[in-house]
Parts: sequence; structure tokens; C-alpha cells
Amino acid sequence: MNQLRTAVVGVKGVGRSHLRSIREHARTDLVAVADLDAAAARAAVDGTSARAYADFDALLASETDLDAVVLATPHHLHAPMALAALERGLHVYVEKPIATRISDADRLVAAAAQAGCILAVGHQYRTYRGNLRLKQLVDSGAIGEVQRVVWQWLELRSEAYYARDRWRCTWEHAGGGVLLNQTSHDIDLICWLFGPPAEVTAVVGNRGHQHEVEDTAIATVRFHSGVIASLQFSTWDRCLNYRQIAGERGSILFQDERDANVPGVPELFRLVRYDHPLAEQVADSTRSVGRPKLTWEDVDCTDVNSPTLFDSFATAALDGGTPITDGASARVTTELICGILLAGLRRQVVSFPVDRVAFDELMDELIAGKVQVPRLG
Repeated sequence: MNQLRTAVVGVKGVGRSHLRSIREHARTDLVAVADLDAAAARAAVDGTSARAYADFDALLASETDLDAVVLATPHHLHAPMALAALERGLHVYVEKPIATRISDADRLVAAAAQAGCILAVGHQYRTYRGNLRLKQLVDSGAIGEVQRVVWQWLELRSEAYYARDRWRCTWEHAGGGVLLNQTSHDIDLICWLFGPPAEVTAVVGNRGHQHEVEDTAIATVRFHSGVIASLQFSTWDRCLNYRQIAGERGSILFQDERDANVPGVPELFRLVRYDHPLAEQVADSTRSVGRPKLTWEDVDCTDVNSPTLFDSFATAALDGGTPITDGASARVTTELICGILLAGLRRQVVSFPVDRVAFDELMDELIAGKVQVPRLG
């Protein structure tokens, strides 16, 4: 296969960027689009040979020479659409999250494996220069074994943001608020950096928005790697993207107060190294208080080569291999999100793997209104 014959489902919002990526990629051809807004679908293919549909099922039934689909639809459609495409033997790039339930994520990963198809998920924060440099430092052992993490993603989202896309406001269509919608990217980075979670406790609630999903979540997570993380996420605060990653031999401080959602932020962050590992200082019998000598340096991120998720997807589909964010790794991200929700709303300690039946029961109750998110204000 020399060209990846691709369709885009959902042509507004982030779907526009996917249309552009396909048109600009040397090895992909846009052959079809689908959107419930038939006029938008027709406009998306105007001047091209691609065909427009107002129905996803009609697209799958009619496009017999299709190789791949890109799904840029509301969250509740990700799993059923991706599953239908995989069962047709199509490669799938689905926007984040992979699914709103961990049980559905399981089904997608299994279906991709059975079909021998590529399943990629749109967690593009792994391609940002600052995050790539951060992972290089963590993996290189520059700060020694990571022990403790403080991670904050705070931003103010107005009611106008939710009014523009009402599906974001409900459990049925969005599957969650700040966790699944806004900070699934950060949670994906956390799992990418520190591995799969082992246990979580959490407080989840709505500080003051008028929607039914959560706008604030604070969690303590213990990872199988031994890392313990304090996570704070909210859409009811000023913009602050802050990370403190503390290791045996040093720490990383990463802060931005402009925009946590763009590729070039930040251009640098700070690294501090200790003159002696913490274990040596704790074992020192000559002093009751240890104060390591600190050596600070700025870490420049501007020279890091940033790949693209779509190119990694197209290359994997055409040549084999694994995309940057494959279905299996994205499932870990969704499982941690489900674990935080289950811990916070059931007020219990949640161990991993998350009980699939227990989470499905919680989500069913949230959708039915039998369980409501606590008001924190």
C-alpha cells in the first residue's frame, strides 16, 4: 500500500485540522467525510474528489476501498464508531479519549489486535517539545529514581465555552468534565512518564459551573513504579500549568501561566541537582537536618524535534509499527481517569485494575441522575 485512503468523521472543530493533515501528507488521500451537518460535510470536500455523507454507517457501507478513518466526534461516539471501523478491517485514529468507559477501551484494544489494525488516539501532548524533553530527563536518570510528583492543570472555562457545545455538559455525551475532557492529555503524560497506576484516592466535585459533570478533581495516586503523585485539576481557577517532579538526586520544576494547551509552551523549565543522593543524607548520623547543596540549570526545549501524531499513525498503517499513542497506552490513561472518578464519587480507595462492572454501574447511575457530583462551592 503506497497511499492511505482515509475518511474523516466530524469535520468541524478539531476535524478541520485532521482534514488539513490528510491533504498535506504525501502518503494519504482524503476519499470521504461524514458529518451530521450535511452542509458542513459538503463544504469540507468542495473542490476535491472526496465524497460527503451525513451518516457514518452510510460512509462505511459505500466506501469499499477505504483504508482508514479519523474520528473527531463527541466522546460518546468514539467507542462505537471505532469498533465498527475496526470490525470492517480499517485502521482508526480516534480523538481523545479512546472511550468514556474502561470496558469499552478494552473492547477497542481487543478488536484492533484481532483485526491486525492500527488504533491510534489523539493525545498529542506527547509530541510537544517541553514534554519530550521532560521525558528524556526522567528516563535518563538525571534526577535519579522519581519519588514524588505534584502536578496541577488549572484553567478558567466560562459558561459560554459549555454553551457552545452542550454535549460537553453531560455524563451521557461527554463521559466526564475536567478529567476526561480537559486533562486527559495531562493524565496521559503522567502515565507516559511514570507508568501504570496501582492505587488512587480522590475528591471530585463541581465548584460552581452549571453543568452536571465535574469541574474539579484532586487525587493522590500511587504508581507501580513507586512514584506517589498529587494531582490537582480544575476549570474553576486561573491558568496555571505546574509540575514538580522530585527524584533521589534532583528535581524538575515546570511552570507556565500563559497557555497549557499549545505545543511551544514552555520554552524552558528548571532542573536542580543535589550534591548527594537523598538516601545518603538521610543516613548521615552527623546531622539531624540534611540540606543538600543545589545546582540549578535552565533546560531549553526549543531544539527538540517534535513529531506529529497523524504522521506516526499513517506511517504505522502503511509500513507497520506502533503509533506514538496506541490504543493500549491510551487505555491506561482512561483507566486512571475512571479510577479517579470511582474513588472520588464512591468515596473509596480504588486499586488497579479498575473493576469494570463497578465503573459501568457508576456511569449508568450518573447518566440516569441517580448519582450526582457533589457541589464544592
